[in-house]
Amino acid sequence: MIHPTAIIHSGAKLHETVVVEPYAVIGENVTIGAGTRVGSHAVIDGHTTIGENCRFFPGVTVGLEPQDLSYKNEPTGVIVGDRTTLREYVTIHRGTGDRFTTIGSDCFLMAYSHIAHDCKVGNGVIMANTATFAGHCQVGDYAVIGGLTVFHQHCRVGRMVMISGFSATRLDVPPFCTADGRPMSARSVNLIGMRRQKYSAELRSAIKQSYVILNRSGLNNTQALIKVEETYGQHKEVQEIIEFYRSSKRGVIKKVDNAWAEEED
Repeated sequence: MIHPTAIIHSGAKLHETVVVEPYAVIGENVTIGAGTRVGSHAVIDGHTTIGENCRFFPGVTVGLEPQDLSYKNEPTGVIVGDRTTLREYVTIHRGTGDRFTTIGSDCFLMAYSHIAHDCKVGNGVIMANTATFAGHCQVGDYAVIGGLTVFHQHCRVGRMVMISGFSATRLDVPPFCTADGRPMSARSVNLIGMRRQKYSAELRSAIKQSYVILNRSGLNNTQALIKVEETYGQHKEVQEIIEFYRSSKRGVIKKVDNAWAEEED
């Protein structure tokens, strides 16, 4: 299952069902799980672990040294979950210090997308072509990131966020919302995503009304979060929103003037 032109270090650990296509290069400290396919000219290096049934298309590079001047050749790498697909020329850099860059299971990263050192990407994340995360970013489960979208280092993207293409932000993007623009602004809640995850109408309404309070009540964030907790705090998803705001170090993106309108659910 390994093409004779592939270069695989003798120390690498590949399950017997792994397929390696022509001219791929796999480093000494790489482990690859069952059923994974590594495309031609792909490069996997560092102390990197790839899960089962992943698909790496031609030109992918995973686990190479980070674009970070503080990196001192520490023995770090990348961890990728199961059933994750990396399309052509995706780049994922290893961590710095004693940290690892991590990608969850069931992710779909489209061509030329980039995940920098020390990022933590959840499960079921979709990144369209050339979407880019700088170092130390965190991305929640089932986030959908449009093409040509850029995130400053240390940004956080909440769970089930949907962001349109050609957007950019230096701030955090809270859970369950849709956003776009340069700089990025909040638009509404991700009703489509919540329906796909089978959230009840009651829960969708609670999440939406929580954001109405946060963005349209005229209260400051501290006051609004208290009101949200008093009104809808019985829902763990609302608690997730509250914790996201309270723990933000960079600040959270703001709404646009016509955001959070009373559209139909």
